[in-house]
Amino acid sequence: MINWKIHAGYITLACLLLTGCGSATENKGPIQENSGEENNETHPALQENGDPVKTNKVRLMEKNLKYTSNGRAIEKTAFLKRSDNQPFSLYVLQQFKLNAEEPGKDVVVLNEDDSIFMRIELLTGDVDWDEAEKNVKTQLKRLSETITDPRLDVGNGTGFEVKDGDEVITSILIKNEKEPLRLTIFTKKDKDYRDAFLEMAQTLSKE
Repeated sequence: MINWKIHAGYITLACLLLTGCGSATENKGPIQENSGEENNETHPALQENGDPVKTNKVRLMEKNLKYTSNGRAIEKTAFLKRSDNQPFSLYVLQQFKLNAEEPGKDVVVLNEDDSIFMRIELLTGDVDWDEAEKNVKTQLKRLSETITDPRLDVGNGTGFEVKDGDEVITSILIKNEKEPLRLTIFTKKDKDYRDAFLEMAQTLSKE
């Protein structure tokens, strides 16, 4: 709803007097079918300043996500999914599925190849980041002594990556004070879905 423009012929004093009387309004577009819902475009877990933006509005059931895979730009529909294992929801692209792996760990898995997946772990608010980084490096070194920075756009996060043959394992610590998070992404050199996984992770909202 937007206010009509006050007619140009009105004098300044009349404008001031009449403003409080309520000017006529009109609806410029059709009524939205899901008027009580709002697409939550903020990404609490990955805000660069570390402060998640909270909203009480209901999230839409689907949205389009854009990502790149092996240098190719792709846009596909993602659907809102809620974990039965941890208190969060996120949008999952249609070629993936969200599953509980074990208590405190969920996975988003590529339907056509379950060796391609992202593990999601919500961490406690008192997490020791130095210790967390140490544990990540220890686990990755079991696969390779060469740990590199994946240089991915993860906002307020730190990434570590190793390669084992065709396998690429990427661990990311999201250092968010209110919603600390660890992501572990398993991909392959010829099936690089890291950007797709990160796009989905950026829609994660703790509930």
